[in-house]
Amino acid sequence: MRVDPCDGTDRRVDLEGVAVPFGDGLLLLGRHLCMVQQQLNQADVVRLNAAGTRGRPVARITDPRFRIPTTAAAWSDGICLPNARFDVPPTPDTEYDVVAVDQVAG
Repeated sequence: MRVDPCDGTDRRVDLEGVAVPFGDGLLLLGRHLCMVQQQLNQADVVRLNAAGTRGRPVARITDPRFRIPTTAAAWSDGICLPNARFDVPPTPDTEYDVVAVDQVAG
C-alpha cells in the first residue's frame, strides 16, 4: 500500500500478482523492495517503478537457516534477516541468530 502522508489516503501497489501473506518487515534498497513473510520463511523482492506505484517481481529469497525471520536490514553487500523463533517456546536457553543473504539485483 502507498499512503499519502498529507491526508492518509491509501492505494494498493500493483505487484504483478505477488501476494505477501504473513507480511512483516520491509526493506527498501533504492527501487528494490524486500518484503519478509515470516511464517513462510521467505522474502519476496520486487523492483518498483520510479513512482512506486507498480512492482515487478525479481526474486524470492529462501534459506534453510530461516527460522521465522521478521524483518530485514541492509548490511555491507547483503541483507540480514533476524530469526524470531516463534516456532519454539522462549526459554533462557533459546538461541537466536541472524541470517545474511546476498542482495538481489534485477
